[in-house]
Amino acid sequence: MVLLVLFFVFGGLKRESRLSYGEDLALSLFGPVSKQASSMGYKVKNFWRHYVWLRGVQRENERLRLEIARLQAELVQAREHELEYEHLVRLLKVAKTFRGLKIVAHIVGRPLGGWQGLVEIDKGRADGVFPEMPVVAATSQEGLGALVGQVVAVSKHYAKVLLITDPSSAVDVFIQRSRQRAILRGAGQGLCVLDYVPAEADVREKDLVVTSGLDGIYPKGIFVGQVIRVLPEREKGLFKVCEVRPAVPFRNLEEVLVLQSLRRLP
Repeated sequence: MVLLVLFFVFGGLKRESRLSYGEDLALSLFGPVSKQASSMGYKVKNFWRHYVWLRGVQRENERLRLEIARLQAELVQAREHELEYEHLVRLLKVAKTFRGLKIVAHIVGRPLGGWQGLVEIDKGRADGVFPEMPVVAATSQEGLGALVGQVVAVSKHYAKVLLITDPSSAVDVFIQRSRQRAILRGAGQGLCVLDYVPAEADVREKDLVVTSGLDGIYPKGIFVGQVIRVLPEREKGLFKVCEVRPAVPFRNLEEVLVLQSLRRLP
């Protein structure tokens, strides 16, 4: 019986497909099982291969991300050094237009409120900075300096500078074109006004304002700003009001020059 069964399975009657009936039956029964087992094997193999590959890609991506962050930080730092160098070159050109000793200082402190016109610089008594010394800065025009304010308080390594836009600031000035004299006072919010301008005085919009040198603090001829509006209808007694926009961009100010030539306290 066993031999008969084996004969029919492996060597029995053949069909045109060249498989015996027994082989055909066995293939039909075990073929799907073999297919599923083979498919599962391929899936496990591919999963493991992709998992290992993805782990490697993840590590490489993390390394590249850190490298990009490092290069970006170096680029930002290099750009910052470049901008500082450009600012100092512009300030050096401005320094050549003033006589006497000059001290380059960086602004290291600003008030939170825009109404208070005080800034702190990183130079003080040990560097030769004393109260009432004028402070200037570079403008957007190449080689042209303009008035920032004056030193009002000093410590050993730091000083406070009162900006011309502060309401407590007063600068004796001229209208450059007409030589009309006035007192420049701070109006806050980055603007100034001219006081004691006679109603009949020749003052026009776009007139340039420079220091007169008559107050004993600021040298004569320092560029201050430009008249942006004349209000004859708002006369204060015998005087009219004129608004001035300072030449120095105070919001973006980073470096200044302290002029030592006028005042030096023992």
